[in-house]
Amino acid sequence: MEIGKLAGQLPAAEDIVRALGLQQYYPRSRANNDMFPSLALFGAGLLVGAGLALLLAPTTGRELREEITERATELRDRVAAAADEKLDDAV
Repeated sequence: MEIGKLAGQLPAAEDIVRALGLQQYYPRSRANNDMFPSLALFGAGLLVGAGLALLLAPTTGRELREEITERATELRDRVAAAADEKLDDAV
């Protein structure tokens, strides 16, 4: 199939934004000059991809929850350490 024919069959960016419920962030006056639709679609793709990755991961639910807890704890600790460092630098 040619790219031109395929592109002609794709829905318009405004239709996708409306389907995602993001039309309040997509003003019609800036529809052709704004990067928001692309970013919204990218974000939606990230969420779908992350969800599929979790569903198709070769680990059990318990292992996945433990890993998420560990990573969240590590992230929290790193953020706290960075915030403390910034506060110490500011004082």
